[in-house]
Amino acid sequence: MVFVTHHIDEAVYLADRVVVLTARPGRILDSVPIGMPRPRSVIAAELDRHRAHFIDRLRAEVAKAFEEQELVEMLDTRTK
Repeated sequence: MVFVTHHIDEAVYLADRVVVLTARPGRILDSVPIGMPRPRSVIAAELDRHRAHFIDRLRAEVAKAFEEQELVEMLDTRTK
């Protein structure tokens, strides 16, 4: 089963594996098995560790996406 989400906590809580994609082009940046026992607790320390890991992995990708968007917008204004 594949579950697609844009929410880190939801992904860790529900998934057996979380796959993180790059901004553009969409390639696999990271694939992490979630070995937490079920039922999972939303206050588990392991959930916090996974959350921190994914935030670190995504931070650079988000910055790249914003930089690319700013460049596109800048080039659009120069051609008008």
